[in-house]
Amino acid sequence: MVRIVWSSLVIALIGAIVALVGAGSHRAYGWAGVIVCLVMVGTASVFSRAWLGFAGLAIFGSAWAVLTVVLAQEGPGGSLLIPADAVSLTWVYGGAAVIGAAALVPRRVLGDTKAAVS
Repeated sequence: MVRIVWSSLVIALIGAIVALVGAGSHRAYGWAGVIVCLVMVGTASVFSRAWLGFAGLAIFGSAWAVLTVVLAQEGPGGSLLIPADAVSLTWVYGGAAVIGAAALVPRRVLGDTKAAVS
C-alpha cells in the first residue's frame, strides 16, 4: 500500500515537472520547441502508464492539466506564460492529445508480461 501511495505521488510530481518545464520552454525554439515538449509529455505519459497502468496515467494527466491551467492564467503583473496563440494552443491541446494517445498504447508494448503471454 505504501508503495502505491509513493508511486502515485512520484507520478504526480513528474506530471507537475513536465507541465512546468513544457510551459516554460515550449516557446523557446518555435515549433521545434513545441515538438520537443510534446515528445517529453508522450515519454512521461507512457512511463506513467507502464508504472501504474491507467491509474498512473490518470494521475500524471491530472497533475499536468491542473498545473498547465494554473500557468495559463494571467500573472500578478499581467504577464502570461501560456498566451492564446498558435504555439501555446498547440502545446496545451497537443499535450492533452498525447496523454490521450498514451492510453491507446497496447499493454504488450509497455512490457506487461501477462499481456504478452495471452
